[in-house]
Amino acid sequence: MSEPPPLTGARVLVPRAAEQASELADRIRELGGEPVIAPVLVIEDGDRDRLRWAADQLTAGRFVAVCLTSPNGVRALAAALRDGGHDPQVLAQVELLACVGPGTTAVLEQELGLAPDLVPETATTAALGAAMPPGEGQVLLPRADIASPILPQALRDKGYTPVEVVAYRTGRPDTLPAEVLAELGSGAITHVAVASPSTARNLVELAGQDRIAAHIVSIGPVTSAACHDLELTVAIEASPHDLDGLVAALVAHHAAHRS
Repeated sequence: MSEPPPLTGARVLVPRAAEQASELADRIRELGGEPVIAPVLVIEDGDRDRLRWAADQLTAGRFVAVCLTSPNGVRALAAALRDGGHDPQVLAQVELLACVGPGTTAVLEQELGLAPDLVPETATTAALGAAMPPGEGQVLLPRADIASPILPQALRDKGYTPVEVVAYRTGRPDTLPAEVLAELGSGAITHVAVASPSTARNLVELAGQDRIAAHIVSIGPVTSAACHDLELTVAIEASPHDLDGLVAALVAHHAAHRS
Protein backbone atom coordinates (compact mmCIF):
# COMPACT_ATOMS: atom_id res chain seq x y z
CA MET A 1 0.00 0.00 0.00
CA SER A 2 1.42 3.39 -0.99
CA GLU A 3 2.02 6.09 1.59
CA PRO A 4 -0.55 8.91 1.69
CA PRO A 5 0.62 12.35 0.57
CA PRO A 6 2.64 14.08 3.33
CA LEU A 7 0.07 16.75 4.19
CA THR A 8 -2.90 14.40 4.33
CA GLY A 9 -5.12 15.54 7.19
CA ALA A 10 -3.58 19.01 7.41
CA ARG A 11 -5.81 22.06 7.03
CA VAL A 12 -3.57 25.05 6.49
CA LEU A 13 -4.62 28.67 6.72
CA VAL A 14 -3.08 30.65 3.88
CA PRO A 15 -3.38 34.25 5.06
CA ARG A 16 -1.37 35.84 2.24
CA ALA A 17 -2.83 38.63 0.11
CA ALA A 18 -5.33 37.27 -2.41
CA GLU A 19 -3.07 37.76 -5.43
CA GLN A 20 -0.25 35.87 -3.69
CA ALA A 21 -2.17 33.00 -2.11
CA SER A 22 -2.58 30.65 -5.06
CA GLU A 23 0.98 29.35 -5.35
CA LEU A 24 1.20 28.27 -1.71
CA ALA A 25 -2.37 26.93 -1.77
CA ASP A 26 -1.59 24.85 -4.86
CA ARG A 27 1.54 23.41 -3.25
CA ILE A 28 -0.41 22.43 -0.12
CA ARG A 29 -3.14 20.82 -2.22
CA GLU A 30 -0.61 18.87 -4.31
CA LEU A 31 0.82 17.41 -1.08
CA GLY A 32 -2.56 16.22 0.13
CA GLY A 33 -3.42 19.08 2.46
CA GLU A 34 -6.41 21.39 2.43
CA PRO A 35 -5.57 25.08 2.05
CA VAL A 36 -7.95 27.54 3.68
CA ILE A 37 -7.49 30.86 1.90
CA ALA A 38 -8.38 33.83 4.08
CA PRO A 39 -6.18 36.88 3.40
CA VAL A 40 -5.20 39.06 6.35
CA LEU A 41 -3.31 41.42 4.01
CA VAL A 42 -4.52 43.68 1.24
CA ILE A 43 -1.88 44.95 -1.20
CA GLU A 44 -2.66 48.49 -2.34
CA ASP A 45 -1.02 50.92 -4.74
CA GLY A 46 2.03 52.80 -3.56
CA ASP A 47 3.18 56.33 -4.42
CA ARG A 48 2.72 56.33 -8.19
CA ASP A 49 4.24 59.77 -8.73
CA ARG A 50 7.32 58.84 -6.74
CA LEU A 51 7.59 55.53 -8.61
CA ARG A 52 7.44 57.38 -11.95
CA TRP A 53 10.16 59.71 -10.70
CA ALA A 54 12.28 56.71 -9.70
CA ALA A 55 11.79 55.20 -13.16
CA ASP A 56 12.95 58.45 -14.76
CA GLN A 57 15.99 58.58 -12.47
CA LEU A 58 16.87 54.96 -13.25
CA THR A 59 16.82 55.68 -16.96
CA ALA A 60 18.99 58.73 -16.38
CA GLY A 61 21.56 56.59 -14.58
CA ARG A 62 21.20 58.28 -11.21
CA PHE A 63 21.28 55.08 -9.12
CA VAL A 64 24.38 52.97 -8.57
CA ALA A 65 22.33 50.10 -7.15
CA VAL A 66 18.78 48.82 -6.71
CA CYS A 67 17.79 46.62 -3.77
CA LEU A 68 14.61 44.61 -4.34
CA THR A 69 13.13 43.20 -1.15
CA SER A 70 9.83 41.67 -2.26
CA PRO A 71 7.98 40.38 -5.32
CA ASN A 72 5.49 43.24 -4.94
CA GLY A 73 8.30 45.78 -5.13
CA VAL A 74 9.61 44.18 -8.32
CA ARG A 75 6.18 44.24 -9.94
CA ALA A 76 5.52 47.85 -8.94
CA LEU A 77 8.86 49.07 -10.26
CA ALA A 78 8.48 47.11 -13.51
CA ALA A 79 5.00 48.61 -14.00
CA ALA A 80 6.32 52.14 -13.35
CA LEU A 81 9.06 51.67 -15.94
CA ARG A 82 6.64 50.40 -18.55
CA ASP A 83 3.99 53.05 -17.78
CA GLY A 84 6.62 55.76 -18.16
CA GLY A 85 7.70 54.45 -21.54
CA HIS A 86 11.06 53.27 -20.23
CA ASP A 87 12.83 50.09 -21.21
CA PRO A 88 12.69 47.88 -18.08
CA GLN A 89 16.11 46.58 -19.07
CA VAL A 90 17.60 49.81 -17.63
CA LEU A 91 17.70 47.84 -14.39
CA ALA A 92 20.47 45.77 -15.92
CA GLN A 93 22.56 48.92 -16.34
CA VAL A 94 22.96 49.72 -12.64
CA GLU A 95 26.27 48.71 -11.10
CA LEU A 96 24.60 46.37 -8.60
CA LEU A 97 21.15 44.78 -8.75
CA ALA A 98 20.36 42.97 -5.49
CA CYS A 99 17.46 40.75 -4.39
CA VAL A 100 16.64 39.72 -0.85
CA GLY A 101 15.98 36.06 -1.67
CA PRO A 102 14.87 33.44 -4.18
CA GLY A 103 11.20 34.44 -4.25
CA THR A 104 12.02 38.01 -5.26
CA THR A 105 14.66 36.74 -7.68
CA ALA A 106 12.11 34.47 -9.37
CA VAL A 107 9.70 37.37 -9.95
CA LEU A 108 12.54 39.55 -11.29
CA GLU A 109 13.34 36.83 -13.81
CA GLN A 110 9.67 36.30 -14.70
CA GLU A 111 8.80 39.99 -15.02
CA LEU A 112 11.96 41.35 -16.64
CA GLY A 113 14.13 38.42 -17.65
CA LEU A 114 16.90 39.65 -15.36
CA ALA A 115 19.10 37.92 -12.81
CA PRO A 116 20.41 39.83 -9.77
CA ASP A 117 24.09 40.42 -9.12
CA LEU A 118 23.68 39.77 -5.41
CA VAL A 119 21.43 37.52 -3.31
CA PRO A 120 22.38 36.94 0.35
CA GLU A 121 22.60 33.42 1.72
CA THR A 122 19.83 34.22 4.22
CA ALA A 123 16.67 35.81 2.82
CA THR A 124 16.36 38.77 5.19
CA THR A 125 16.86 42.50 4.69
CA ALA A 126 19.49 42.46 7.44
CA ALA A 127 21.45 39.84 5.51
CA LEU A 128 21.05 41.84 2.31
CA GLY A 129 22.43 44.95 4.02
CA ALA A 130 25.36 42.97 5.39
CA ALA A 131 26.10 41.45 1.97
CA MET A 132 26.21 44.79 0.16
CA PRO A 133 29.80 45.88 -0.52
CA PRO A 134 30.93 49.32 0.66
CA GLY A 135 30.31 52.05 -1.87
CA GLU A 136 28.83 55.45 -2.52
CA GLY A 137 26.01 56.94 -4.52
CA GLN A 138 22.24 56.56 -4.47
CA VAL A 139 20.58 53.18 -3.97
CA LEU A 140 16.93 52.75 -4.94
CA LEU A 141 14.70 50.87 -2.47
CA PRO A 142 11.18 50.29 -3.85
CA ARG A 143 9.47 48.84 -0.77
CA ALA A 144 6.32 48.58 1.31
CA ASP A 145 5.10 51.51 3.37
CA ILE A 146 5.74 49.50 6.55
CA ALA A 147 9.22 48.25 5.61
CA SER A 148 11.83 47.99 8.35
CA PRO A 149 14.52 50.71 8.65
CA ILE A 150 17.26 48.06 8.95
CA LEU A 151 18.27 48.00 5.28
CA PRO A 152 18.47 51.80 4.75
CA GLN A 153 20.62 52.13 7.86
CA ALA A 154 22.89 49.32 6.74
CA LEU A 155 23.35 51.06 3.39
CA ARG A 156 24.20 54.36 5.09
CA ASP A 157 26.76 52.54 7.19
CA LYS A 158 28.32 51.19 3.97
CA GLY A 159 28.58 54.72 2.49
CA TYR A 160 25.50 54.81 0.26
CA THR A 161 22.56 57.19 0.12
CA PRO A 162 19.37 55.09 0.25
CA VAL A 163 16.39 56.46 -1.68
CA GLU A 164 13.19 54.88 -0.40
CA VAL A 165 10.07 54.79 -2.57
CA VAL A 166 6.73 53.42 -1.38
CA ALA A 167 6.14 50.86 -4.10
CA TYR A 168 3.03 49.43 -2.45
CA ARG A 169 1.01 49.71 0.74
CA THR A 170 -0.08 46.89 2.99
CA GLY A 171 -3.62 47.15 4.31
CA ARG A 172 -5.84 44.90 6.37
CA PRO A 173 -9.35 43.59 5.65
CA ASP A 174 -12.10 44.52 8.07
CA THR A 175 -12.80 40.95 9.19
CA LEU A 176 -12.09 37.28 8.61
CA PRO A 177 -14.95 34.93 7.72
CA ALA A 178 -16.77 33.69 10.83
CA GLU A 179 -16.12 30.04 9.95
CA VAL A 180 -12.38 30.68 9.68
CA LEU A 181 -12.32 32.37 13.07
CA ALA A 182 -14.22 29.45 14.59
CA GLU A 183 -11.88 26.86 13.04
CA LEU A 184 -8.78 28.77 14.14
CA GLY A 185 -10.04 28.63 17.70
CA SER A 186 -11.17 25.01 17.64
CA GLY A 187 -8.06 23.54 16.04
CA ALA A 188 -9.96 22.43 12.93
CA ILE A 189 -7.39 24.50 11.06
CA THR A 190 -4.20 22.68 12.00
CA HIS A 191 -1.54 25.11 10.76
CA VAL A 192 -1.10 28.76 9.81
CA ALA A 193 1.59 29.63 7.25
CA VAL A 194 2.94 33.02 8.36
CA ALA A 195 5.14 34.61 5.70
CA SER A 196 5.79 38.10 7.07
CA PRO A 197 5.66 40.18 10.26
CA SER A 198 2.67 42.12 8.91
CA THR A 199 0.82 38.83 8.38
CA ALA A 200 1.41 37.94 12.04
CA ARG A 201 0.28 41.36 13.26
CA ASN A 202 -2.87 41.42 11.13
CA LEU A 203 -3.73 37.85 12.08
CA VAL A 204 -3.67 38.75 15.76
CA GLU A 205 -5.65 41.93 15.13
CA LEU A 206 -8.35 40.02 13.26
CA ALA A 207 -8.47 36.76 15.21
CA GLY A 208 -7.10 37.57 18.65
CA GLN A 209 -3.92 36.03 20.07
CA ASP A 210 -5.80 33.74 22.46
CA ARG A 211 -8.13 32.40 19.75
CA ILE A 212 -5.50 30.76 17.56
CA ALA A 213 -5.18 27.05 18.35
CA ALA A 214 -3.41 26.20 15.09
CA HIS A 215 0.34 25.58 14.84
CA ILE A 216 2.25 28.62 13.59
CA VAL A 217 4.72 27.94 10.79
CA SER A 218 7.03 30.94 10.27
CA ILE A 219 8.94 31.69 7.09
CA GLY A 220 12.01 33.03 8.88
CA PRO A 221 13.65 34.76 11.85
CA VAL A 222 12.19 38.23 11.30
CA THR A 223 8.68 36.80 11.14
CA SER A 224 9.39 34.54 14.12
CA ALA A 225 10.53 37.58 16.14
CA ALA A 226 7.28 39.37 15.30
CA CYS A 227 5.30 36.30 16.39
CA HIS A 228 7.23 36.22 19.67
CA ASP A 229 6.44 39.89 20.28
CA LEU A 230 2.76 39.09 19.69
CA GLU A 231 2.94 36.12 22.11
CA LEU A 232 2.35 33.63 19.31
CA THR A 233 4.23 30.36 19.71
CA VAL A 234 6.11 29.38 16.56
CA ALA A 235 5.92 25.62 16.06
CA ILE A 236 8.59 25.53 13.35
CA GLU A 237 10.64 28.01 11.33
CA ALA A 238 11.34 27.50 7.64
CA SER A 239 14.83 26.99 6.30
CA PRO A 240 15.51 28.27 3.71
CA HIS A 241 13.38 31.34 4.36
CA ASP A 242 11.27 31.15 1.22
CA LEU A 243 8.21 29.39 -0.15
CA ASP A 244 10.04 26.10 -0.59
CA GLY A 245 11.24 26.25 3.00
CA LEU A 246 7.77 27.14 4.24
CA VAL A 247 6.24 24.13 2.50
CA ALA A 248 9.02 21.85 3.78
CA ALA A 249 8.45 23.12 7.32
CA LEU A 250 4.72 22.41 7.03
CA VAL A 251 5.47 18.86 5.90
CA ALA A 252 8.05 18.28 8.65
CA HIS A 253 5.84 19.56 11.44
CA HIS A 254 2.76 17.72 10.23
CA ALA A 255 4.73 14.46 10.02
CA ALA A 256 6.09 14.90 13.54
CA HIS A 257 2.69 15.88 14.91
CA ARG A 258 0.95 12.87 13.32
CA SER A 259 3.56 10.44 14.67
